[in-house]
Amino acid sequence: MKTLKLAQEAKDVKKSVKTPGRRRVKADDDLIDLFPLPRYFQVHFQHVHENTHDLQGELLELKDYVAKVDAKLERLMALLSRPPEPVL
Repeated sequence: MKTLKLAQEAKDVKKSVKTPGRRRVKADDDLIDLFPLPRYFQVHFQHVHENTHDLQGELLELKDYVAKVDAKLERLMALLSRPPEPVL
């Protein structure tokens, strides 16, 4: 019976915690309750900070690849713009 009581108490605690979601603004609401928890922003910016270096490296690789493709395209355009050689 104790486990059932603890499970019921745990459910009651979860319901009492204010979580952001779809709510209507009431006159007696605190402003901070209307915004996501600060932990959300901390995790979000930590994720952004950790992935910035990887994304910058990937961007440099892509720029290098585009430069190589552009050089190949220029060579092909130069070959196509030459007049055809006469056939003997």
